[in-house]
Amino acid sequence: MKFLALISFILLYALPGKTQGLDEYARTDRIALSIPSSQTNSTADIAAYINSNFNTDDKKVRAAYTWVANNIKYDAAHLHRVILNEDHEEKVTWALARKKGVCENFAAIFTDICIKCGLRSYNIEGYTRYNGSVDKSGHAWSAVFLNNNWYLYDPTWDAGFIAQPTTNYFQVSPPGFIQSHMPFDPMFQFINFPFTYDEFSKGYSQAGNSTTYFNYKDSIDANEKIPMLNQYNAASLRIEKNGSPTPNVATRLKQLRMEKEIIYQDKDADLYNSAVEDFKMAIGNFKAFLAYRNSRFMPARPRSEIEAMLDKILKEVTDANNKLKEVNLSKAALALNTGDVEKLLGDLETNVKEQQVFLKNYLSTTK
Repeated sequence: MKFLALISFILLYALPGKTQGLDEYARTDRIALSIPSSQTNSTADIAAYINSNFNTDDKKVRAAYTWVANNIKYDAAHLHRVILNEDHEEKVTWALARKKGVCENFAAIFTDICIKCGLRSYNIEGYTRYNGSVDKSGHAWSAVFLNNNWYLYDPTWDAGFIAQPTTNYFQVSPPGFIQSHMPFDPMFQFINFPFTYDEFSKGYSQAGNSTTYFNYKDSIDANEKIPMLNQYNAASLRIEKNGSPTPNVATRLKQLRMEKEIIYQDKDADLYNSAVEDFKMAIGNFKAFLAYRNSRFMPARPRSEIEAMLDKILKEVTDANNKLKEVNLSKAALALNTGDVEKLLGDLETNVKEQQVFLKNYLSTTK
């Protein structure tokens, strides 16, 4: 990530029509910069102020961008603190409390304010190219759905822009933004014919050579409706299909695998713990049955009710075994050992079935 104070004429030319003059937003900027400091301790407070002062999405986005780019200072001392894919809430609170941060914090705060203003917005991770060179470190920026189109924003590269004549990375169209910003996930290029990693590295300025049409709008809509694990799987496939990855992209793939592993393990742990609870419940009910048997089945109950006591235990054993079977089919690299619990369940099932045989004989015997 580089803290940019100036932008070259060449790059300005690459972003035609999207560099906004301050005159157009003068009033919006003044209001955004006048937010009382007491109302800037959380993104919810900042969004509430913006919502109360602006009635259009365009102005809300501009106000959020202006506030972030001018109130969060670039923290050169933590230049190497960038932890892409760190918990989103931590990225926000850590930098907002200090009013300092690096690219991931700028983007996270801006995105969070936009979301709380009721705007559809994404925090995007990737890498960049500047002055013809691809930066080896990661970077983060934002996307907002505005006026039925997706636009890109990089508040880090426009930090402190109020002292400049223009903003260079505010509300840029996807074809312009891809000249300098490559997301790890090609879906977030917001282009129907996305660039490959190799094309980006070589500095191609035209649409990607791929003749395969990619409907990013429908893909994003569908992506928002599926579980996080499915999102990670889909992202991995898109990344793998987008050509030979750079070291940055390869690292992102490893992160996705790690995230999937965490989800798998969390799911396995939940299933395992639930199976153990089923087993404990079954043991408790079995002890209750034995106590009732030892009391010579007194007080008297209907036969169906007594038989149901054992049927319930077997159902609990079956439920527990089914959960453990699912754990054993897990895709997690570090699988849980279910053998001990399975043995205990097997022993309990055998004992319950023995009691069923006894109960049938007992109830069939005349007094």
